[in-house]
Amino acid sequence: MIMKLCMLGIWMVFVPVGAGYFALYVGRKNGDGMDVSAPGTIFGLGYILMWAVFQLIAVPFVLKAGRFRQVELVFEAVCLTFAIAGSLLFLLHARLGLWNGVVTSGREAFRGLKSREGLLRLSLWSVFLAGLLFQMLQAYRLAYADGDDAYYIPISTAANLGGGMYAIDSYTGAPTTLDLRHGLAPFPIWVSFIAAKCGVNAAVAAHSLMPLVLIPVTYVLYLEIGRKLCGSVLSEGRSPGKGSALEGAGEAPDGKRKSRVDVKALLPLFMIFVSLLQIFGNYSIYPASTFLLTRTRQGKAALGNVILPFLFLLLYKVAEEVKKQGRAGNRNVLWLMAAVTAGCLCSTMAGFLCGMLLMMTAMLLFLLYRKPYILWQGLLGCLPGIVFSLLYLRAG
Repeated sequence: MIMKLCMLGIWMVFVPVGAGYFALYVGRKNGDGMDVSAPGTIFGLGYILMWAVFQLIAVPFVLKAGRFRQVELVFEAVCLTFAIAGSLLFLLHARLGLWNGVVTSGREAFRGLKSREGLLRLSLWSVFLAGLLFQMLQAYRLAYADGDDAYYIPISTAANLGGGMYAIDSYTGAPTTLDLRHGLAPFPIWVSFIAAKCGVNAAVAAHSLMPLVLIPVTYVLYLEIGRKLCGSVLSEGRSPGKGSALEGAGEAPDGKRKSRVDVKALLPLFMIFVSLLQIFGNYSIYPASTFLLTRTRQGKAALGNVILPFLFLLLYKVAEEVKKQGRAGNRNVLWLMAAVTAGCLCSTMAGFLCGMLLMMTAMLLFLLYRKPYILWQGLLGCLPGIVFSLLYLRAG
């Protein structure tokens, strides 16, 4: 079991982190520009890139009736290449001084815990982490019944054991023609890949192992969303009321509150609130919390809990760039394309949904700042979704 968990850590932690670091910091010297939100961005970006690469590799093999082993070998080679490149880049940056900055930040955070406000924040973070561990434990030890498993789990199992992809009827086991609606969103094949690497049955990987990583990934993205929201609430000198838990967080020389310190105080409260919403949100089969905790293994869960939050964060960053320089950075446009591609891995409807969200945001930014270039960049970001959507409509 320990070996299986180690393999799970390699393919669902090390590979995304390595690929995300490489994508975020390639071409930069000494890892400059790293801030407190960098680890969360690296983790989320790594998953987006990993799923986008799998979509681009798997779909051609599915359409050409290829074998699962071919997808496994190609995807394994590409992902390990990016992960190793990211690891080497991190070691290079650490040697050039990045590690000293990380150690200094850690020491400052540890000294901050000695104050009353620091102890309060530590207590709040402990409450959140306890809730997170409780959700992971329950997702691992409990078996949740779900009707969709009758379709998706047999697809993963057949690919893992038989080698064919979407070649049999999940309900009868008889040979069948390709169902393009599901074949263009081969998330179950990725589940089969994880099962193959961990050496377990696809049902075990989907029900027991994947939630141990995908639930924390979702909370990492909510953490980054919380940084943005808390920073907006307490920016420009807004201070908490007298006697509140945030009072005494510190003031700048000009009399304004330090929003960075205030964010640290509000952020664990935000995460506890999100955690409670997830734990008590299973009032039907449709809420995002239900997909997160009881249907983590499905593509719809990955779309709603990973792809869309990351897309919102990325669009927020694009809006900031448009406001400052009139256009989005080239890297962010590439990541928009990757996010839409990763969404198409999860669901065939993601090409429409992500494209609509992206273009609505681009149109809003155009109306706000009168920068027409953002419309072309938004259209470019939608390009993968357009391609997969046209492929689906043409075949249908």
